[in-house]
Amino acid sequence: MTMTVDQKSSRKTRRVTGRMVLFSLLGFFGVVASMNAAMIYVALDTFPGLEVDSSYKVSQRYNKEIANAKAQAALNWSVDATIARNGDGSAHIRVVAKDKTGAPVTGELVFVKLHRPAITKADQDILLSERSAGEYVANASDIDAGNWNVVVEIAERSDKTLPIFRSKNKIFFAE
Repeated sequence: MTMTVDQKSSRKTRRVTGRMVLFSLLGFFGVVASMNAAMIYVALDTFPGLEVDSSYKVSQRYNKEIANAKAQAALNWSVDATIARNGDGSAHIRVVAKDKTGAPVTGELVFVKLHRPAITKADQDILLSERSAGEYVANASDIDAGNWNVVVEIAERSDKTLPIFRSKNKIFFAE
């Protein structure tokens, strides 16, 4: 196969000049910058970054959380929680609580909060009942496979709003 090149083409060859490179680079980065600006505008329009109305009130609540964590550490409780998921999507929850001397923690309100990391419609807050001294149990339904955040809270019956013990964990349920 033979290839021929027509030397007398009517098309004029373009030389690459510094001006052409400058305008090409400015055009390219101008398009990138304008798209970034558009995406930032859309992102800020859909989520302004405001999560709370009053930072001061949140900071005061945070100080209470720090005080509660120190009080919880001083209790030196041992709390073991187990969650066994059955094939039908139900789960058996068992929490055993002991104080620093090894005596069972009795007469308290024990809550287990099962929350999905990304979906709030499956979240469940479960109040456990005391089966024996220091042993609290409950059953849950509609526990799908996947990742769950588990929060165990123990509160006094007289003050249900402030837990005296809180433990946050993650758990994964296989199919």
